Amino acid sequence: MDSVKKQISSEVEALAQDMYAISDYLKANPETAYQEYKACDHLSAVLEEKGFRVQKGVGGVETAFLARPAVGQSSRPTVAFLAEYDALPKIGHGCGHNLIAAASLGAAIALNKVLTIESGGLAVVGTPAEEGGGGKARLAAAGVFDAMDVAMMFHPGGLNIAGKDMLGRIKFKMEFFGRTAHASGSPDKGINALDAMVAAYSNINAIRQHLRPDGRIHGIITHGGDAPNIIPDYAAGLFYVRAGSRSYRDEIFERVTNCAKGAAMALGAECKIEIDPPKLDPMKRNAVLETAITANMAALGITPEPDDGRRGSSDIGNLSHYLPSMHPVLAIVEPEIPGHSVEFREATTSERGRQTLLNAAKMLAMTAYDYLTSPELRERVAQDFSQA
Repeated sequence: MDSVKKQISSEVEALAQDMYAISDYLKANPETAYQEYKACDHLSAVLEEKGFRVQKGVGGVETAFLARPAVGQSSRPTVAFLAEYDALPKIGHGCGHNLIAAASLGAAIALNKVLTIESGGLAVVGTPAEEGGGGKARLAAAGVFDAMDVAMMFHPGGLNIAGKDMLGRIKFKMEFFGRTAHASGSPDKGINALDAMVAAYSNINAIRQHLRPDGRIHGIITHGGDAPNIIPDYAAGLFYVRAGSRSYRDEIFERVTNCAKGAAMALGAECKIEIDPPKLDPMKRNAVLETAITANMAALGITPEPDDGRRGSSDIGNLSHYLPSMHPVLAIVEPEIPGHSVEFREATTSERGRQTLLNAAKMLAMTAYDYLTSPELRERVAQDFSQA
């Protein structure tokens, strides 16, 4: 590790208590997608205290923010550190976004203390609503990242991985409309929307066996009627379709749509399918960035592990098609403990979680330093991005 990276590491260590406090505050004040007002205010206040100018509500999103150092930075090239801070319903920060936000702020604050003006610039972008809301896609479409050259963040998990594939995703509501009648006295007068919903669900189950390994369909019935003796005139469900490419994602969605239409036709009901935007794209990985990440993981004594092949979806997939983006994973739990669980939430503030938080901030800041100070690395990252 060279002298500047040793200094970065020392700066992160000096920020340890500040980073722990950020993580603890977010964990104690969980807010779901686009409701992260406390988180936005708290993170903005920390950045302002550390010498950053903060603009809230960027991209037309109330709980988003953009922060840049108040002095001493040139505009390009610029690294964007991404801060996620939305929580899950009921279980709070079971995905570890409290660590993501704390690590990105720590990396930016530490790097700002060692970066010279001729090296380039950095920014912290507060990106709300990763859990189902697609905040990064909205911010990218609004031009928030237009003056930035690379985006960086980490995610806590059960393995140490420099980069992994993600699935594209379409989130959509499925509704069926029928006609009420007395379920015993006049069943022939009704059209059962719930039966149409159940038939559609069964049709979808029938095609799951025939999907490629990267295809996923999952959903729930959110409304099935009001009383057993009334034939339901309305039923609804919420579904996700996922796949490893945009084209296959859209193909599966079309097949699911046909499942619903066929069920509605068979029962005499009407069907409506409404996509909840944005569609999420698969991750466009950058091998050059991942090589740089791996080298810095090694410098920190972190050994990359084989990917277990488990895939989710994230709005950084959309962002990765706008500009080179990295999304390494560092372990805070053993692999058998799943994300989106109470156990995972509690691990974010464990001793291991805190050590991972420091390592993540160091890894991000060191990789950003490599990018900003090496024209050759930037060229190779850009070339990989244009060819992928």
